[in-house]
Amino acid sequence: MPTPQPKSVFASKTVWGSIFTTIAAIAPILGEAYDRHSISGQEAAQIVVILAGAAATVVGRVQSEAPLYTPDWLPGPDKKDLIDSPPATQSSNLDSLN
Repeated sequence: MPTPQPKSVFASKTVWGSIFTTIAAIAPILGEAYDRHSISGQEAAQIVVILAGAAATVVGRVQSEAPLYTPDWLPGPDKKDLIDSPPATQSSNLDSLN
């Protein structure tokens, strides 16, 4: 498997998936609050939890160093694909750009 190259956070499917999922989860809460012209404490707390989860997902993706593998029956690299090639680190990817 080729060494993954660095990419912009905006090119990450994980980041965009997190953004769209967050919007989809918050929109109904805000829509109901807008219709009532007020937001409850419970709704505000739900929004905070949703945003915290999205932030954790993005931070985890940005800090990720170990490649992930999927079970044999799912698309994507299998464990054996990654064991056959040495793992790439962020620093080695960035060094190759210089």
